[in-house]
Amino acid sequence: MAIQVPSDWLITSDLVQEVAFRIDVPEPDRGSWMLSYLPTHRRLSRDQALVGVRLAELILAESGCPATESDLLLARLHAEELELELTDAMCLLALRCGALEESVR
Repeated sequence: MAIQVPSDWLITSDLVQEVAFRIDVPEPDRGSWMLSYLPTHRRLSRDQALVGVRLAELILAESGCPATESDLLLARLHAEELELELTDAMCLLALRCGALEESVR
């Protein structure tokens, strides 16, 4: 799993289609980020944005469920950092995957 940070306003993954992007002017004292699978009113720090993309990788790369007990624990910790329950994060990602599949048809 590889998180990629191609610029100071975008965080992507080479495994999943979820991204995080900065929504304010890039300055050292600023840093409002959004995740592609969270509601648009949610604002995150850069660290939370990185965690959010990593959480998407953990959930989606494992076909909807983290593979090992340690993966599950890590996924729960990541979800908590985003102030979410793991099941809520899984549901948000599942809804987004369903919407992406519908748009392809």
